Amino acid sequence: MKQIRQLQLCFDEDGREIEVLDVSMIDPDTLTIEENPIFSERVSFGDRIRVRRIGDVYYYIETLRKSELVRRSWLLSRRVSRSAELSAAKARIAEAGGNWEQVFGGLLVINVPQAFEGGIAADIDAIIADIDRLGGQA
Repeated sequence: MKQIRQLQLCFDEDGREIEVLDVSMIDPDTLTIEENPIFSERVSFGDRIRVRRIGDVYYYIETLRKSELVRRSWLLSRRVSRSAELSAAKARIAEAGGNWEQVFGGLLVINVPQAFEGGIAADIDAIIADIDRLGGQA
């Protein structure tokens, strides 16, 4: 069973883009990303990366292996983010072998196998359109 830890990861050499992320350690210089960074698109859930540790911060060096999952994101209204329809879509994402995260209440980030990406993305687009059209932005 993999052990997940929270580490400070930096994605630029100036030390400005530091996020605390869940990772699993392969070895001291190799990590697997277990959640999506919010402020960097360089890596995503499931990527295996090489890092260099300086103090308490791990600095990104390179991506060793990209995840086979496709990353997509949406900014949701409050009404959509709390809907039963979105909950059902999240369950379908998990059943397809994907991952979803809802950050800051209204930012939905998903990672899904490519074969399911179009259908799941269309489902989420339809949920957003239907709920916001019928109920207005909340």
